[in-house]
Amino acid sequence: MKNKNEVVPIQFVEKPAAPSKPASAKLALRLKQPNGKEIYIYNGINQYILREVLKELN
Repeated sequence: MKNKNEVVPIQFVEKPAAPSKPASAKLALRLKQPNGKEIYIYNGINQYILREVLKELN
């Protein structure tokens, strides 16, 4: 019993990717400072950046 290997030609066709709509950023937190300034924090912020911003507010 001998297996015969066959070579089958194939062709890859790339379809152009549909332009994806960027996700809109959603506001997670708004902080008002006593001096009248406001800080906006959006969902998806990096944890390390958020931690440093909150440290600076203390």
